Amino acid sequence: MRINFFSAGLLYLAIICLVLIIGCKSFQTSYFGVEDEAITAPREFNQTRLTIESAKESVDSPYAEIKIDEAMALGEQAAVAYWKCYDQPAKNVLALASQSAYRAELFHPQPAPPTAVRANATPWTPEAPEGMEPEDPFAGVIALPPRMILETVYFGYDSARLNPYEKTLLNNQVPVLKRHSGFVFEIAGHTDFAGSDAYNQILSQKRASSVKKYLSANGVSDNQLYLIGYGESDPFYSNDTVVGQAKNRRSEIRVTGSLLPEIALKNLNTLPAGTTLEVVHFNYSSLKLLPVYQALLDKAVPLINNSPKVKLEIAGHSDNSGSKKKNLALSLKRANKVKDYLITKGVSKSRLTTSVYASEYPIASNLSAIGKNLNRRVEIKVSK
Repeated sequence: MRINFFSAGLLYLAIICLVLIIGCKSFQTSYFGVEDEAITAPREFNQTRLTIESAKESVDSPYAEIKIDEAMALGEQAAVAYWKCYDQPAKNVLALASQSAYRAELFHPQPAPPTAVRANATPWTPEAPEGMEPEDPFAGVIALPPRMILETVYFGYDSARLNPYEKTLLNNQVPVLKRHSGFVFEIAGHTDFAGSDAYNQILSQKRASSVKKYLSANGVSDNQLYLIGYGESDPFYSNDTVVGQAKNRRSEIRVTGSLLPEIALKNLNTLPAGTTLEVVHFNYSSLKLLPVYQALLDKAVPLINNSPKVKLEIAGHSDNSGSKKKNLALSLKRANKVKDYLITKGVSKSRLTTSVYASEYPIASNLSAIGKNLNRRVEIKVSK
C-alpha cells in the first residue's frame, strides 16, 4: 500500500493547530465578561458563576452589592489567568470569588429596634425611674433586634487556623467593634457534619476561640466578645454537598446589642405597666433559647429580683407563618421556655404570668424575612 506522505503531513499539522487552539489541556469558553479563547473551562468556573447568581437574588444592602462586584472582578481575573494557562492560580482566585459571594448572601442589614411601635402602645409619658435625672430620657433595658451577621470567616477541613485572607477580613471589622464598645458581639463557631457530635462541639469552640483571640490581640475588649460553639447543630447550608460543608465550617461575628441597661435602674417600681423590659427572639419554628439570649436574661435577673413586688407578663408572639392554632401553641411554648429559664435563675414563679398573642401584634412587617424574625419573640413586660 502506498502511503501519501503529503496527506499525512497535512493531517499531522491540523492536529497540532487544533491542540494549540484548545490550549491548557481542556476546552474553554467565555466567563465573567472575558472573551473566550477556546471551547470549555473547568467546572469551578460554572460553580462560581452559579454561586454569584444565587447571591445576587438575596442582595439587600450596599455591603452585599460591593461583595458581588468584588466576586465578579475576581472571576474576571480568574478567567484571564486561566486563558494564559495558569490553571491552579485561576482556581485559587475563583475560590476567593466564591467567598465574596457567600458573604454577600450571608449579610443582611440590621433593622432598627422596634421602639416606635411600643411607644405608640404606651400613651402616657413614663416617669423617670429612681436614680435618673428628670430631664434624662426614659431608657429601661435595651431590647435586642435579631442577630445580624457582621462577618463570616471560613476554615479548612478539621482546622481552627485562620488563614491570611480571613485575618484581613477580621482586621476590617476591628474598628467597627471598637467604635461600638457598648455592644456585645457573639463569636459563633460552627462545623460541618463530619465527625462525632462531641468532637464537632469542641472544634466549633476552637474556631470561635481563634477569632476571639485574634480580635483581642488587635485591641477589641474581651468584655465585648461572647464566645459560643454550636458544633454541627446550626448549619447554614445543606451538608449533602462538598460546597455546603465548606460553607458550614465557619465562625461568625454577630451583632447582639448591649446586654446591660442603658441606665442602671435600682428597681422596677417606677415603671408603668406595659413597659417591655426585654425581648427574646427565636429562630423559625424553634423553641431553642439561644445562648446569647440566655446571657441577656442572666443580666436582667438581678434587676428583676431587686423589685420583688413587681409582677411580670411573659408574652409570646409569632410571625404569620402557619395557622393561628399552631402559632398560639408555639407562642405559649416560647413564653414558657423563657418563664422556666427565669425560674431556674431564682425569679419567683408567683411573679410570672404567661400570655400568648400569636401573630396578632406584629412589631414589623411579615412581608420580609427580617420582619418575621422580629415578630418571633417573647417580651418580658411589667404587669404589676
